[in-house]
Amino acid sequence: MNQFFSEDQEWKFILQKLSEIRTRGEYSAEEVDFIRQQLQALDDRVRGGAALAAEGCLFEPQIIDLLLDLAENDTSVGVRKAALQSLQDVVREAVEQGLENPAGASGDFDQLEEWTELQEGSFREHFERLKYILFTIMNDDRSDLALQQMALAALAYLGHLPEVQEWIRRFFRDEQQSSRLVALHAMGKFPQYWEEELSSMLEPDTPKALLMEAVSSCFSSHSQHLARKLEALLDHPDPEVLSYVLMTLANMNQTENLGDILQRFSLHEDSRVQEAARKAIDIFTQKNFDRFLNQYYPGSEE
Repeated sequence: MNQFFSEDQEWKFILQKLSEIRTRGEYSAEEVDFIRQQLQALDDRVRGGAALAAEGCLFEPQIIDLLLDLAENDTSVGVRKAALQSLQDVVREAVEQGLENPAGASGDFDQLEEWTELQEGSFREHFERLKYILFTIMNDDRSDLALQQMALAALAYLGHLPEVQEWIRRFFRDEQQSSRLVALHAMGKFPQYWEEELSSMLEPDTPKALLMEAVSSCFSSHSQHLARKLEALLDHPDPEVLSYVLMTLANMNQTENLGDILQRFSLHEDSRVQEAARKAIDIFTQKNFDRFLNQYYPGSEE
């Protein structure tokens, strides 16, 4: 490659190729090998790009090990953040596998794939090492704040643990909006623990980014109180906020005459709100159909 590109051009070419692989989402054996090589590159920018691209091939040989090494030991905070971002699925799968017991978890997880890595039994070891890395970052007051924010985002799937809940509270009280956004996102994995905090954010004058994250974090909640708070936002002037509210109310399914409300918003003057209302109607219809089947034909959802 060096015979065709200068050093400055080469890293840009590699990052472009990594971005194309990541965007396409289909990884050939050659592309996985290419990512594996770039995870060991000398250039920080290349390692960071490879770490992000590695999310789509986590369970290929050596990939997790290389990402764990970057997350724990790399000299670049940016590379460590990228590695942690891709490793979040390891925590999610650990919860799905029952390696942690999220009592009362309300979020749905994707169907577990039959990865060879999991079948070989090394997944538990990888998860335990990752958990150690994440806890170490969070317990170290000298850790970079952005790195802690990424670590907490990964730990959100372990939001039933008291230590994680305390970190979420600390970030929620932080003055920096980026920290509060991470905390709100983490609350969305277990909203039943955070009704008071989420309720306090569901106000028209809450900054838009925080409000939208709070609305999103209510998505899997069954709280009638939060549903009422969301209903009060149905006259919000921002179409994006309104779209989030409609989708969340549909999934919560705790609102009286919700079908009529969604039908009304399907005729809204803003096309984004119309589209969100139509999607919300589909969610609402499916939920109530499933409820009907379960009521009159128990076990039909299995």
